[in-house]
Amino acid sequence: MSGNSPTEEAEALTEYRIVQASRAYVNVPQALMVMERDLGVATEQRVTLPNETSLSGENVILLRAQTARSASRSRLVLADVLRQFGGTPSPFSGVSESSLTARSDSHGDITYAVTRPGGSLTCVLAFRRGQTGGRALPRGASALDMMMRNCVPGSVDDALAPLGASAFGLGAPRSG
Repeated sequence: MSGNSPTEEAEALTEYRIVQASRAYVNVPQALMVMERDLGVATEQRVTLPNETSLSGENVILLRAQTARSASRSRLVLADVLRQFGGTPSPFSGVSESSLTARSDSHGDITYAVTRPGGSLTCVLAFRRGQTGGRALPRGASALDMMMRNCVPGSVDDALAPLGASAFGLGAPRSG
């Protein structure tokens, strides 16, 4: 082990366990499954989203509740996020800082890359960091790092919706 990450050993040894969807750190009523693992200085979740496409790969939101000890910087850095979440998912193998676009909502910035593999399909690889003060974070966390791969038949807005303001905001989960 190279020792570059305070969670590297825990990532290699700690398995995910299924938890109730209501325990997800974001409000994603369309979630198929929520899994969680405790990495000691950080807690990580995988929220599996529906995939209505035939593209390889999984539509998923990866979340890491960072403590001051595990967060590498005060802002989200692409290389750090990709490293902590295991690399770039398909079909985004060539993503770079220069290929990212940003938009803001009431909860901060969403940075994302878009690819359109054909027809009406839109795929996004989106990143977001929630800080304390922006919303309630899991106990002991100073930031919540998020990475989402979502491919949908529809628009960029449709693909980004699971990380949008209604999903990230506080309140009762939506039904549907």
